[in-house]
Amino acid sequence: MATDEVIVLTGIKETLDALKTFDKKAVARFNKVINSELATAERDAHNIVRGIGNGSSDTPMSGWRSIDPARPRKSSRGGAGWPAWNSSTVVAGIRKTKAQGKVRGDYTTSTGALVNKSAAGAIFEVAGRNGGKRATGRRSGDQFMRTLSARFKPASRSIWSVVDRDRRKIEQNVERALNEAKAELQRHLDRERD
Repeated sequence: MATDEVIVLTGIKETLDALKTFDKKAVARFNKVINSELATAERDAHNIVRGIGNGSSDTPMSGWRSIDPARPRKSSRGGAGWPAWNSSTVVAGIRKTKAQGKVRGDYTTSTGALVNKSAAGAIFEVAGRNGGKRATGRRSGDQFMRTLSARFKPASRSIWSVVDRDRRKIEQNVERALNEAKAELQRHLDRERD
């Protein structure tokens, strides 16, 4: 399998909805696999953030403040100012979710995901992903992104690095659990027909 190949599983919601009428324990077994994979990825992403420090503080870089500025710069983040780095806040912002949401333009939905609700954590995660270009085409924060990428690797530094690293194992475990749920549903449907 190519490393950039995506496995698309179909019928998850339909299978689980139908299986609920026959065997709630089978649904619980499937959900346990999803919850376990999400919890492991969440824990690993938390550990990445907890391991960040520049030698003199727990911030990723020496210029990244650990407290919010008294007067935010209006030119930064739409007037919100640059977010302070607080490892505890960033860790708390990394959470697993099973909320359904569109993840691709073709209405594919997520069975589970990790989200980063912390502004500082989100910046750390994706800074430089689009090459640092703003909508106006200007270069912005080149030194910031070069330094961040040199110290921590290019964009996808916490949540996505965990998902990228463990993608194959996660996909295999979820696919196996879904196939077991589908087989269980089929057994119940066959018994109903007899």
